[in-house]
Amino acid sequence: MTKTIAAHELRVLLRSPFAWIAAALLQLIFSWLFLAAVDQFTTAQGQLSPGAQQSGLTAYLIVHFIAPSTIIMMLATPLLCMNSIAGERQSGRYALLASSPLTAAEIVAGKFIGALLFQYAIVVFSVLLIAALLPGIALDLTHLLCAYVGLALFVALATAVSLLFSSLTLRPVLAAFLSFSVMLLLWLAAQSATGLLSAISPSSHLASFMQGNLDSRDLAYFTGVMAILLCLCTYRINSLTRTSTPLQAATQ
Repeated sequence: MTKTIAAHELRVLLRSPFAWIAAALLQLIFSWLFLAAVDQFTTAQGQLSPGAQQSGLTAYLIVHFIAPSTIIMMLATPLLCMNSIAGERQSGRYALLASSPLTAAEIVAGKFIGALLFQYAIVVFSVLLIAALLPGIALDLTHLLCAYVGLALFVALATAVSLLFSSLTLRPVLAAFLSFSVMLLLWLAAQSATGLLSAISPSSHLASFMQGNLDSRDLAYFTGVMAILLCLCTYRINSLTRTSTPLQAATQ
C-alpha cells in the first residue's frame, strides 16, 4: 500500500501547476548557476596547469553549483511538500485516507517517497548539466558522487521536516514557513561555537560530503534524524486517526 500512496503523491505533484512552475524555476536557477560557474572557471583557467584544471573544475562546480543548489532546495522543499498533508486536511480529502485500512506508517512512508521522487527528478537535471561536460573534460567523478549523495540526503531530511510540519497544521503556507525556518536555524547552528549545536546542524555534516568524504557518522546523522522525524509524523497521523472520526481528523 505504500507504493500506492507514493504513486498517488507523485501524481498529485505532477498534476499541480504550482509544482511545475516551481520545477521550471529551479531548472532555470540550476542552469544559471552552472553556466556562471563554468564561465568563471574558464576565465581563470589560463593560470592553471591541465591537471589542476581538471581537479579545479570539479571543486569549483561543487562550491559554486552543487553547494548553492542545496540551499535552493532547502527553500523549495517546504513549498513542494506543504500541501502533502496540510492541504489534504484543509480540503477534506484526508478523510478518505483516515477511513481507509492504511496504517499511519504506510501513509507517511508513501507521501515521503512520492515527494522525494519528484524532487530527485528535479535534481537529476543538474546531474545532466555536469554530464554534458564529460565528453571533453575528465572530472573527479568520485568527488562529484559524494557531493550528490550529500545533496540527496539533505533533500530527504528537508522533506521529512516538511512532512512533520505539514501534519501539525491545517495551513499549508504556515507549514512551509515553519519548515523553512527550522531548516534555516539548523543550518545556521553550524556557525555556533557550541559543539552540540554544530553537531545537530545538517550543514556541518553536509560539508564532509562536499569535500569528497563519505563518513559513516554523517550517514548515521541524516538517516537517524530522518527516522526520528518520520516517526514523529507517523505518531501525529496515528493520533489524529485514533482519537477522532475520519471527518474530525481531517479538520483538526
